[in-house]
Amino acid sequence: MITIESKHQFKYQNLEILFDLSQCNEHYLSRIKNTIDQSIERSKRLAAFRFDLRFPADYEGDADKVITKFFDSFKAKLNAKEQRQIRLGKRVYPSNLSYIWVREKYKSNSDHFHVVIMLNKDAFHSFGKLNSVNPNIATRIMTSWASALSLKDKNKDARGLIHQAKNGMFALNVNAVNYNETYKALFKRLSYFAKDRTKVYGSGKRSFGCSR
Repeated sequence: MITIESKHQFKYQNLEILFDLSQCNEHYLSRIKNTIDQSIERSKRLAAFRFDLRFPADYEGDADKVITKFFDSFKAKLNAKEQRQIRLGKRVYPSNLSYIWVREKYKSNSDHFHVVIMLNKDAFHSFGKLNSVNPNIATRIMTSWASALSLKDKNKDARGLIHQAKNGMFALNVNAVNYNETYKALFKRLSYFAKDRTKVYGSGKRSFGCSR
């Protein structure tokens, strides 16, 4: 029986991706890989958290600059945590924040953002709950997004706008036996960010961004 070799290629640099390479933005794939690699260089134990950010139905603010405002607020909260620990005389593990985001619009009236943040796992090891009375990753994301959107009630108004991705937490340890497996799983998951369809190309808005 003669078989015809498939022309589809679900790999990038020998790493599995979720879509055929022809349907992906290779520049985005390159930046995703570089961001992961640079994050691991800084944090040998790395925690990656996937979540989505959405706009309120009646939002009328600047939807183009809001993601920058979000990260500025989130960075400030991480810095405040470190400074507070220093004042208390506690050991401080640097957050070593890295991130990737992509703007999409699919079967919805407004844009939304898919985001991954990567942090030193010695500083943060879990996402936490949005309704927690103590600050955690989830509450810091929620209040940072509320601040970026200029919402009045940062806890009430923003809670429904944050969506934690299912199975969206990855823990990488360069010394662990499953490191390569986890690395490949993370890259495959984030290759979703590079798919061409649903991107907001040609609108003048940035479709993709990452830390440098």
